[in-house]
Amino acid sequence: MDAGTARRELYEVMNEPREFDAKAERALALGKRYLDVENAHLTEIHPDTDYWETVASTDPPDGAFPSGLVLDLGTTYCRRAVADGGTVALHDAPEQGWADDPAFEAHGLRCYHGSPIVVGDELYGTVCFVSEDARSRPFSDEETLFAELIARMLEHELQRRRTAAEIERLDQFASVLAHDLRNPLGVAQGYVDLARKSTGNRHLDTAANALDRMEELIEDVLTMVRQGRTVESAEEVRLASVADGCWESVVTGESELRVETDLAIRAATDRLRRLFENLFRNSVEHGSASSRAKPGDAIEHGGGGVTVRVGALPDGAGFYVEDDGPGIPASERDSVFERGYSSESQGSGLGLAIVASVVQAHDWRIEVTDSPTGGTRFEISDVVVLDPGSG
Repeated sequence: MDAGTARRELYEVMNEPREFDAKAERALALGKRYLDVENAHLTEIHPDTDYWETVASTDPPDGAFPSGLVLDLGTTYCRRAVADGGTVALHDAPEQGWADDPAFEAHGLRCYHGSPIVVGDELYGTVCFVSEDARSRPFSDEETLFAELIARMLEHELQRRRTAAEIERLDQFASVLAHDLRNPLGVAQGYVDLARKSTGNRHLDTAANALDRMEELIEDVLTMVRQGRTVESAEEVRLASVADGCWESVVTGESELRVETDLAIRAATDRLRRLFENLFRNSVEHGSASSRAKPGDAIEHGGGGVTVRVGALPDGAGFYVEDDGPGIPASERDSVFERGYSSESQGSGLGLAIVASVVQAHDWRIEVTDSPTGGTRFEISDVVVLDPGSG
């Protein structure tokens, strides 16, 4: 099997809608075939307890190294890959001076190729390829590159799985918290509304607005958490129709939308709507602020609006949303997606955090830059484009 064919097959395996264990086993089997070795393993290593465990393996249940096997880390070659922080390649361990190594003495493996895997800045384990017999030649650079590619892809899948689990836990916590907050909030809103009707006290209007704002914040928090879940099922979506529909659901005042592409992409439609809605609100609210005499003038009192454009990136890797407002200072661009960031005193700081959650859930990338008119431009790339349309 040539390198090009092997890489294509690996990409196909990793893009299949399968559970992680099935993907890992198929990727290991492909690596075993390409490197021409007897077995391949994905291991989990716990340095604090010094044990080594096979998470996935090409070895059958009655083989020497099946899934679930636990060994002393000190009796494996993987300890060296972990300690060195890089690939260890042995085509003939005794001939290469490893005859007295504890791993060779314990298991008699003459051939070993192992690469460490790091997930979330922490050691997870290794991807290793082994044979009892020596290879007739050293591992080539191309073989090592392919083995490391498998390691990086499995590393990415493990990170996705960990992130999904963290988001699920956060979702459960946020849902419980929101429920516990909404009950007393509803009681407070009811009594404030009753007092407003019976007394006409204007101070109660301020209290009612504050309670309504709390309700909006609770909903924004839930939205941010839920939009961050990994997208499991995506479909073909036309940007033009989704963008136009989202524009209609946002208070835009005198602002104008210009959709300059009919790009078709693969995405979760409901989450894509959230992305557009929050980017549109950001452009209208922050872009129009430069022309306001006081908060709300741009929309409610006929102040100047902004022009928002949606178009395809020139390299065909995604799309952009830009405006002709005042823009975002370069010094603030790294922090705009952080939870709590807002240039407006009334802002929740969650709008762009929700956008970042949608992008992350799709495995896309987003970057903030200047638009040609000096406003803000959000570029979303690494998108699966199905049809460039008119863009």
